[in-house]
Amino acid sequence: MGVENQFINCIIVHRSEDGYKWSHKFQNVNPFLKTVEVLASWEEAYNYVEKGNKVDLIVGSYDLTDMHPFIFEKLDMRIPVIFTSPKPFITEKALSLNCLDFINENADQERIRKSFEKFQVLYSIQTGRSPSGPFSSEPQLNSNQKSRFMVKSGDSFLAKMPSEVAFFLADNGQTYLYEMGTGERFTINQKLMDLEADVLDPREFFRINRSVLININAIGPIQKHINSRLKITPKIQFHEELVVSREKVTAFKKWVNQ
Repeated sequence: MGVENQFINCIIVHRSEDGYKWSHKFQNVNPFLKTVEVLASWEEAYNYVEKGNKVDLIVGSYDLTDMHPFIFEKLDMRIPVIFTSPKPFITEKALSLNCLDFINENADQERIRKSFEKFQVLYSIQTGRSPSGPFSSEPQLNSNQKSRFMVKSGDSFLAKMPSEVAFFLADNGQTYLYEMGTGERFTINQKLMDLEADVLDPREFFRINRSVLININAIGPIQKHINSRLKITPKIQFHEELVVSREKVTAFKKWVNQ
């Protein structure tokens, strides 16, 4: 098991809405955890691993294991698994895998942090890597970072530099690039998850919520918002609110202050 491009490749086995919530929770603990897929069943997780996809960690719903009980006889036992459940408990089925931890589905960030620290320690022993290396919360450069993007404008294609991007926004399955200065919108054929994990410099871009990935240089005034969130006024003409989700606030403040 290894970490590719300084990221921890994780798959989430949960119903989609809950899966993305867990992805955000773990990324708040360590921004270099890359959720490569959110899968709805353990059978899908098994098939994903069997295709040769690189997986360093699985976070999955224990309640979904009853749907495919025999999958666990075939799933790669070298991949650590963190089970989530409304009522965590250890079972023989869990112990047949590389069960790293059981955590309650209502676990707070500190409990999730402890589970992730356990993964860090065990992985560093297994590979000789230091937890302060790829698992550090400090941003590191990614060799896949792009120097420009191909975007679509009508029937034409244009090249845009990262410095020209105010933010990326996902809406109804499509990703848009909003240009710094002009606020003009372009279509880009990449998902936010891929941009965040493999393409952009984490010192310059931060995912403030499920839909928006923003450039530090596009951030104007930041105000307190309802439900312990933050509201950003971008440095372009944009008539919708850009809100930092509550679970992202702590990591966002740390990122801004680095």
